[in-house]
Amino acid sequence: MEKNLIISLLRVYHSEKSRFTASAVLTRFVKTYSIGHAKGASIMFTDRDKQEVAALLRAAEGIDAATTTSASWDALSRAESLDLGGNEKLTPAAVRQDRVAVRALPSRPLLLGGREMHMPDGANLDIEWQLVSRENGHDAVLVVENWEAFAGIEHTTFDLSGAGANPLVLFRGSPVYRQDHVVALLDQLGLPVHAFVDFDPAGLVIALSLPGFVDLVSPAASELQRVFTASMNTERYLSQLPEAQRILDATSHPSIATHWRMQRAHGKALPQEYFLAARAR
Repeated sequence: MEKNLIISLLRVYHSEKSRFTASAVLTRFVKTYSIGHAKGASIMFTDRDKQEVAALLRAAEGIDAATTTSASWDALSRAESLDLGGNEKLTPAAVRQDRVAVRALPSRPLLLGGREMHMPDGANLDIEWQLVSRENGHDAVLVVENWEAFAGIEHTTFDLSGAGANPLVLFRGSPVYRQDHVVALLDQLGLPVHAFVDFDPAGLVIALSLPGFVDLVSPAASELQRVFTASMNTERYLSQLPEAQRILDATSHPSIATHWRMQRAHGKALPQEYFLAARAR
């Protein structure tokens, strides 16, 4: 059975009502299993129907409806959810719940748990953010907005030393790694945070929102000016203005204000991937 159907049937079983909205899931169920019946815009389930629902859940999914509700999986991992039935996907927990992606800059060690870990180029570590918070040995953090730039940071075409000698390199998240886990980790670490983001209004707002943010890492101003002049990406810049302009116009952060003046003067945007080696001009 699909997850939505199982949850819906448990709600039916535990409800004192006999009339339910004829959702697509319940309508298909009635047609397939001949349990319950349609009445106008509703689906009706008698007490006998509910007992048949419970018997079906036990036979098909190993779920004891008498002791299991639609909320029983809310705090469970996928492994723990198997104690309630045969479908590990009934838990709402994400596959990478509480996890972040971290790495070090090229040729520098990842410092966790009092150890130095030297990883191959392109490698990163998937790990619980709470563990990073407890075991971190870095004295600064470099947050990278997009996955390709994070995973291939060794191909960046400008100097990243502005972020420190050996910062913890942290992927900002989305869609696989949740951004609120990144924020929680930065809050716990309390370290200076540098940001490598897209060179567009949204990227600047992202940098400003990071706990502990101190500065952007970016190419030299002359290189940025050259690339902005050649760029044709005005649509992306304009689409981001409604949500970003008020925040950026009001900022007093020197680095953000400088970059904002440049972007505003050109009226264009640049993705950070432009400054990976494969995009070098």
